Amino acid sequence: MIFCPSAISCIFSPKLDQDPLKSGSLGVGFTIDKGVFAKPSSGIKFNGKKIDFPTVEYVVRENKMNGVELLTDLPLGCGFGLSGASALATAFLSEKPAVELFDLAHVAEVVNLTGLGTVTTQTFSGLVIRKSASCPSRAVIERYVWNYELDFISLGSISTSEVLTTRKNISEIGKKWLNEFIKKVSLDNLFRCSKGFAEETGLIEPVRDIIEAVESSGGMASMAMLGKTVFAYKGFEALKEFGKPFKAKIECSGVRKIESFSNTV
Repeated sequence: MIFCPSAISCIFSPKLDQDPLKSGSLGVGFTIDKGVFAKPSSGIKFNGKKIDFPTVEYVVRENKMNGVELLTDLPLGCGFGLSGASALATAFLSEKPAVELFDLAHVAEVVNLTGLGTVTTQTFSGLVIRKSASCPSRAVIERYVWNYELDFISLGSISTSEVLTTRKNISEIGKKWLNEFIKKVSLDNLFRCSKGFAEETGLIEPVRDIIEAVESSGGMASMAMLGKTVFAYKGFEALKEFGKPFKAKIECSGVRKIESFSNTV
């Protein structure tokens, strides 16, 4: 069985090229110790149900697999990078060289417009600054091993493909806030710059009240890209007002083989 960590995207500046290997995004993201488990199967199953999952279907087809069973306790399409994690975990059921599998999962995301930089973040794990918009094998990155525990709550999904195709100014806004974060790589500046990006793009609106509630209680919070999901530091009690939050640590071990499924890796 393969485990791939979930990835939270904080800031991104997309770049699409005719060559998927040259497509990607500049930005900042981090992996957490919750994610996707994959094991061989027939057909494609997600938490026990057969689903239409084009990103994973691409990987299954390219690796000439019969199928895959995917397990997770996180919601799909809500900003946890599960399309990338599912593609990457599926790819690593193959015995091909790792570098080929990282790029394969990236291409699967790009051609289906389910993500651009997620797989690069998951490839390196930890806190990852993506300084080039490309596939993992060509990526220029800075990686930081952080061990913070963060709080999360998710209220639903946002279409990644819709944002990538309709928000024309997002690239320049992403570059601006990426440069602001690079000036000072710290937890508080991550929240400041991530929130600034969400605010300036207008993506923040569905979760603005949640973020403000965390800040009013003395914590820090921002929005996961792309979903109606908030990540926070010292915000668990405030998040309880809006639903059922959970905690997760920043994960720095990356995709790997494991013995069995568990909610904690």
